[in-house]
Amino acid sequence: MITEQYKDKVYFSKLLCTDCPNIYKDICEILDANNVAHETLSLTKDYWCRDYMPVQYASERFSQFVYNPDYLKGKEKYITNADKVMKKIEGNNFIVNHSSLVIDGGNIVIGEIGLPNSYTTQSFIVMTDKVMRENEGLSQKEIETQIQDSFKPKECNSDYDDITIVWLPWDPKDICGHTDGILRFVDINKDGKAVVLANLSVYDDDIATRMRNILMEHFYVIELKLSEYHELSWAYVNALQTRDVIIVPGIGNAKLDNEAMGQFIALYPDYKGRIYQVQMKDFIKKWGGALNCCTWTVSEDMSKIHHNTENDNRYKSIIEKYQNDSNSVCFDEIQFLGDYYPRKIENVSKELDRLYYGF
Repeated sequence: MITEQYKDKVYFSKLLCTDCPNIYKDICEILDANNVAHETLSLTKDYWCRDYMPVQYASERFSQFVYNPDYLKGKEKYITNADKVMKKIEGNNFIVNHSSLVIDGGNIVIGEIGLPNSYTTQSFIVMTDKVMRENEGLSQKEIETQIQDSFKPKECNSDYDDITIVWLPWDPKDICGHTDGILRFVDINKDGKAVVLANLSVYDDDIATRMRNILMEHFYVIELKLSEYHELSWAYVNALQTRDVIIVPGIGNAKLDNEAMGQFIALYPDYKGRIYQVQMKDFIKKWGGALNCCTWTVSEDMSKIHHNTENDNRYKSIIEKYQNDSNSVCFDEIQFLGDYYPRKIENVSKELDRLYYGF
């Protein structure tokens, strides 16, 4: 599966650009300063491209679920046809699996850990069980099987990835029932367990306890700590993350905004100097969504390593060293080449590609 740490390009609905020019400008200035590619999507009917656009699970591979949320019943004019949007993207080489399941992208939060002594990974998808209601007539097992099948190439008959689906209880007071305002994946701890940042303070004690207990069965859970309750605090978890930057929504409360930023900086040390905040209180309050909701992110390079001038120069230097003497590069250098541009290493040398992938 492709987690947010791999994402290197950001798409926005063109409506966000025209309707919210100041927010759009603030975000794009941060992306431009960090050389993060970004574009706008045509033919969208609302801002929430995370919900209706397909979910990437491999290089140029996506899974498209049906976008037909119950909260838009009677408001079908706001339902975007993602297939039409995809056709408008220039240079689109995407291969898309279409699923008949009704699922919003905001209810799909993906994490990944490497399995010990192997080249395989275990992926996690955290969703609320509102999916059961949206797909009545199907059992939980049938839904899980269809989700797992959608995240593998059609030509692949074997288990493509080990995917565990973690179901959180849906709070009916939250009409969307999305998990991208509940938690986000952070990293892997020293015990090999996935770490998540969760904000459960906006939920009643009973459902918050149930959510917490379920999450703790699978993950090391860190809860967002704020000095006071705020109804918009869920938005902090709904940050935009790419390989190169994290942008945290601000809710117009300087004290809480600083507290949230401090925790992001502490939890994501690899992003030192690349964690930002964009103020968007009025937008969040009016529309009920934040930065993860109004962005669609993809990975073109398939790399989790921050791309900057220093690493670019290191990459070029190792390539030159290898071309001058193919026996002069060490394992760590081969590892860096493959991690930095995994899709390009075969073009440099089939032998390098073989050494990197271990066969």
